[in-house]
Amino acid sequence: MNGKVGVVIPVYYGRRFLEETLTSVYRQDYGPPQVVVIEDGTPQGEDSMEICQRFPVTYIYRAENQGVMACRREGAQHLSDVDYLAFLDQDDIWHDGFLTAMAAVLAKDPGLGFVASNARLTDQGGNQPLFGTRVPSLQLEDLKVANQLISPSQVLIRMKAWESLDLGTDLRGGADDWLVWLAILALGYRAAYVSEMLLDYRVHAGGAHNIRRDMIASERRVVDEWFLKLGFTRADQRRFYGRVALDGLVQGIRLHQRPVVLQSVGQAIRDPWAFFAAYRFRRRHKAQGLV
Repeated sequence: MNGKVGVVIPVYYGRRFLEETLTSVYRQDYGPPQVVVIEDGTPQGEDSMEICQRFPVTYIYRAENQGVMACRREGAQHLSDVDYLAFLDQDDIWHDGFLTAMAAVLAKDPGLGFVASNARLTDQGGNQPLFGTRVPSLQLEDLKVANQLISPSQVLIRMKAWESLDLGTDLRGGADDWLVWLAILALGYRAAYVSEMLLDYRVHAGGAHNIRRDMIASERRVVDEWFLKLGFTRADQRRFYGRVALDGLVQGIRLHQRPVVLQSVGQAIRDPWAFFAAYRFRRRHKAQGLV
């Protein structure tokens, strides 16, 4: 075994998923991990306490909803003497061997702050790989332009890197997992990618990534409030907004959304340097087989 693992699972109206999620954790051939489940404001009677009693987890009930990132932070504080940290969402499922494969990567290279795996997107219509012929770039310069990971569930973090972060307490979910990846890389750590599909990521109406407008707003907050604090530049902020404009233009044309097209064109006119920087970013990634 290559170090001890702690797992934090925030839960909010998640009892219909949680048993399968916990089963996937305890089915791992690595461990046993420490697991903290935080019930984040689910009313009593609809909570997951009874399910958690079937597993050797630390169960914490919070009557008030704090938000998923606050739960992750609190859960990590309840872990003791662990080398690696995982934030698993209530509706995601690890494949057998997830922890073994991911911990082995971190154990081989102390310069890695986290490692991310490929995932399988699952819904009622079937499943497909998150990353196919094009893979994510986990270089800091590329992650500043666009978050290329869909969920913290696909990531294993070096606990020392997590404990080195200084992000305050105002972490409100949405794109704050992206903030964590950026902050770890800004400390000088690197990240690695495992191409094997080691996670089932459920795609459903209640999933956070289905609320695109909210996610973009959360990403903007990260850029506006955190980029300069992390030592990034105004040019980094502009490149991000140029990428948002470029992606909006492409989506608007594809889906015949005239207001989106007009808004994106307006952004491009206001900052043509940023728009063309984003265009070069997308062109380079396509040529290199990157997301």
